[in-house]
Amino acid sequence: MRRPSRRQAVKFSNKVDWTIEPERCALLVHDMQPHFLNALPQDSRARIVANARDICDASARRGIPIFASHVPKARRLDERGLMADIWGPGPAAAGFEPALGLDAHHARPLVKRSYSAFYGNDFEPLLRRLGRDALLIVGVYTSIGCHYSAVDAFSRDIKAFLVADAVADIDEADHSAGLSAMAKTCAKVVATSDVIDALAPKKPRRRLPDSYAYDVC
Repeated sequence: MRRPSRRQAVKFSNKVDWTIEPERCALLVHDMQPHFLNALPQDSRARIVANARDICDASARRGIPIFASHVPKARRLDERGLMADIWGPGPAAAGFEPALGLDAHHARPLVKRSYSAFYGNDFEPLLRRLGRDALLIVGVYTSIGCHYSAVDAFSRDIKAFLVADAVADIDEADHSAGLSAMAKTCAKVVATSDVIDALAPKKPRRRLPDSYAYDVC
């Protein structure tokens, strides 16, 4: 029996008309840790895990590098800095959502201690070294870490593609507001189906057999 589609129609007025070019892309799986996913409504969690997994699989097939940002467990509250004032002690354990299968795809972990995946690590140099200047973004939360990561990518002349039905927020209004702000200022908002289509292997053009060639006298 075919499972019902978890993909949603994406209709946003993007300011840019960027095209997803697989050879220029990297994939950012943003903070998909149980600690953050557990705060989502169950249907939102199931949707983004399924869609993010599909995008991870498609990226791996095309040889697109996969990065997975995560917030580490703090040994002391003061390690969290000002984040502790708003979000408390943070994750109690390390590790990503197992259903994503990130280990099988050799995802590169990125430790971050603030909202953006670019903060306090070598993410940008790694992208430059790999010759990647476009970033597909999936994960949580739409209006916070995903948004800040998209802004930081834009500030570094890296095109961000925010996958609307593979990101989620605690509140649906915040999710919609985050998508709208990014579409207007720093990213192109796309759907999982757009990404899967763009990453699909291109069929080689069929070469006519030599026997089809003939001279016209």
